[in-house]
Amino acid sequence: MDRSRGASPIELFTTNIRAAVDRIIPADSWPAGWDGGVSDYVAMANGDLDWARPALGWLDTALDTAAEATGGSSFAALTTERQDAILTSFEIEDDPPGAATHFAALRRICWEGFYASSAHHGSIKRHTPIGLEMVGFRAVPLGTTPVEPDPIEGIRPDQVRVGYDAIVIGSGPGGGVAAEILASAGKTVLLIERGLPLPNAALRGDHLHGKRNAVYSPSAGPGAGHPRLAHLKDDEYRVIDGTGDASLYGLNAMVFGGGTRLWQGMSWRFLPDDFAMASVFGNPDGAGLADWPIDYDEMEPYYTRAEWELGVSGAEGSLTSRTPRSAGYPMPPMTTEPARELLGAAADSLGWGWGPIPLAINSVPRDGRPACVRCPQCVGHACPVNAKNGSNNTFIPRAIATGNCDVLFDAEVINVRDGVRSASVTLMASTSTSPIELTVTGAVVVVSAGAVETPRLLLASGIGNDQLGRHLHDHRFVTILGTMDDAVTDFVGPGHSVATLDHVHGESIPWGGGVIVDLMGLLPLSSASHPAMPGVPRWGSGHKEWMRNGRPHAFGVFGIGQEIPLASSRVTLAEGLRDRWGKPAAALRKDVHWASIEVEAGLAQVGAQWLEAAGAHDIRRQNGAATASAAGEHSCGTARMGWDPATSATDPWGRVHGAQRVIVCDSSLHPTNGSVNPALTIVANALRVAEHLTRNWPTGS
Repeated sequence: MDRSRGASPIELFTTNIRAAVDRIIPADSWPAGWDGGVSDYVAMANGDLDWARPALGWLDTALDTAAEATGGSSFAALTTERQDAILTSFEIEDDPPGAATHFAALRRICWEGFYASSAHHGSIKRHTPIGLEMVGFRAVPLGTTPVEPDPIEGIRPDQVRVGYDAIVIGSGPGGGVAAEILASAGKTVLLIERGLPLPNAALRGDHLHGKRNAVYSPSAGPGAGHPRLAHLKDDEYRVIDGTGDASLYGLNAMVFGGGTRLWQGMSWRFLPDDFAMASVFGNPDGAGLADWPIDYDEMEPYYTRAEWELGVSGAEGSLTSRTPRSAGYPMPPMTTEPARELLGAAADSLGWGWGPIPLAINSVPRDGRPACVRCPQCVGHACPVNAKNGSNNTFIPRAIATGNCDVLFDAEVINVRDGVRSASVTLMASTSTSPIELTVTGAVVVVSAGAVETPRLLLASGIGNDQLGRHLHDHRFVTILGTMDDAVTDFVGPGHSVATLDHVHGESIPWGGGVIVDLMGLLPLSSASHPAMPGVPRWGSGHKEWMRNGRPHAFGVFGIGQEIPLASSRVTLAEGLRDRWGKPAAALRKDVHWASIEVEAGLAQVGAQWLEAAGAHDIRRQNGAATASAAGEHSCGTARMGWDPATSATDPWGRVHGAQRVIVCDSSLHPTNGSVNPALTIVANALRVAEHLTRNWPTGS
């Protein structure tokens, strides 16, 4: 009999299961697992734990069977020593068969309930277990009062005009910049955002539903009804929806402000050679490397504007020595911390240059907003005091302040039409009753929906050439871990702090290499589930003790390197798979060139060298895929700029080849993605594209 069928989540945790929970996380000077957070978590979880029903029902029966075999009446009545022996046999010996898998499911629930803050299904109540206090994790530093920015006032669907000068699709860094530049030039703008107008409080502190680390349906969207067909390997494909694994679906946040709402803000300039990859390296074995149609000198003024108009804290020095600048940073760098001191000294011993990472975060009060309070969950979460700079609190508010920009939330464009005298879009907008369909005309349509959704929308609209959707690529990511004799890591943000660029377009790593930074602080749930040190007990008192006192000795570095594009890696339309509006879903294919693997290997080698110089031991590369899916967090290239329609999807100013009034303005335009994070380049290039559009406004409009 299946005991799990029809039971509520809390009912699945029988006396036996609760006893097992308290052996996985036993009581010491801190509470055991059940009273320390797992019970409250289970009571709130609702549908999130449906996956665990079979495992819990199976375990309840198996625990009693094992107890009876030793002469006991029930598992819960046994001594803790005998309970531990049974659980050990489940895990190590897989006795009875299937026990190891089901026991792993229970451990997962324990880690989620004891070491993760969460909110479920829109609940106001937040689950904050004792495990966070035990390890010293405080989401908002003591003495800090969260600051919720004034909400952006959107318009209702019935307030949308019949026509605007410009329709901008997407509110990320590309769309936000385009909206401001066009509105400031006197153009009327409709900015359409698929996401809801969520407050910052709804986008932080949830370690199970945050976009970057989502275990369950991401709070940063897109939600149900947005399927994708992902090519995994060989001929294996999987349909995934916006309520599933964020790392597989794609890590780009689908909220107001796009990725800049939840990023940590690394704001690098591409190096000059990043704009000329084909000229520098050629094209090994049919790779899709291409030069940008512009160079660093043309981009430099826009980089300076991007740093000042977005708001970047940084320092001139080793990290800026190969990117000539017309102005310094508008804010000083974030102050130092142990990882920067340790790795800085190690870099000095190796003769490497290094410096504080430039971040789009207020290191000092600026533009009426406070300085960073150094919370420990910056990466992937909205800021508690609105000190993190993004499209949502810089470019778009300035666009609205002109009086020329309307923002429509919870609306999705389903079709784009180009024309000789005008363009138009069809969109679905939510109302209090049911969605309604609207058609809006514009002199231009600016598509800034990201490297997956931009080509999907255009292809579904019959716009674009054979190059549109091709050359989907990201970065190669490598994590190198080590163990320090002294505790180094703590829960002080904002995250990555120190970097070296010596291995970008240097001799140590081929194909342009990449930047190496300190590993950001991991959330307690990540440490519990995947300890960043060897030999950590998988559960029990030893695991709990490691979480308190061993975890701070885990230390690492993170490499971000060139990914060599391939024409076969692409976004196409999935046959027979439709979204909630009946439009074709995106099909994603990601092929990996051998040169990209060489970049990974080089990053791993020099990363290990840096850790060794810092005094780490047990140095190892983290296992797992370097890029989780075809749509990673830095996806780009699917509407690459160029002069020749045979090798590019848009012209050098983002106009789609073959179209007259449709402009792309996001990471899709990047022919290559550089050796560093691309966000500042997205902003700078959007400034260039939008300004060119205002100076070359279509005639007849």
